[in-house]
Parts: sequence; structure tokens; C-alpha cells
Amino acid sequence: MSENAEVMRRGLAAFSRGDWDAVLAGVDPEIEWHLTFQLPDLPPDKKVFHGYDEVRTLFDAFRSVWDELTIDVEEVLHDADDLLILRVRFRGRGGRSGIEVDRMLFYVEDMRNGKLVRQRPFETEEGAFAGAGVERG
Repeated sequence: MSENAEVMRRGLAAFSRGDWDAVLAGVDPEIEWHLTFQLPDLPPDKKVFHGYDEVRTLFDAFRSVWDELTIDVEEVLHDADDLLILRVRFRGRGGRSGIEVDRMLFYVEDMRNGKLVRQRPFETEEGAFAGAGVERG
């Protein structure tokens, strides 16, 4: 496994624990984080969060909605030239609703100097590869 893939595994494990400092240790200060799910406490027109402060606000809002939450890397689908495409399993239980969620997502992760600089979620593997502009191989 590449160092970039390991950074992402550690970061998602830290996110699942709610350890924002550990998440941000693998994130570039100029991070561009694209919203995975619309949350009730966030402005409905805001889809992209920039920098540590905005991303922390997003993390806090995201975590406040879920009683339980884990995001696990299921497979690294692409790992080259500081670009990762990950298939992840998102499992959670809503805090207010109690609804359980268990679904696959695909993250396109742009890395620079061993840090995450842009995170984009996709519903399908095909969408992730198209969004990343790389051929499946």
C-alpha cells in the first residue's frame, strides 16, 4: 500500500473516532472538501468547504447527526500520481432518527506532499473514474 493510501486509511479511521486533530494531520491547510451528504445544520447552498476552519465546522456538523459512524476503505481502486480512488463503506446510525445506513461510496482523493488537498465523493465507481479523469485499469 502506498503512503498516500495509508494516509487516507489513517485519516478515515480517525474521522470514524471523531479525532479531528488526527484527521487534519493528514490534510493540507488549503484543503478543498466536497460535501458527501447535505446536513440540516449547514447552509443548503454550500457544497465545498475550504481550509481547516471550514472543514472542522463540517466535521462537527456531520458528527452531530450520527450516533454511530464508521467509514472504512474497502478497496484502493486507483493509486498513481498523487491521485487515489477509494471504494469506502459508510456505516452509521442517525442520532435523531435512529435510521441505520450501510452503503458504498467512492472518494477521489487528490494528494500533495503526503497530504490530502481535495476530497470528492461519488455515488458510483464509474462516476469517480470519470470525475478523476482517469481510465479504469
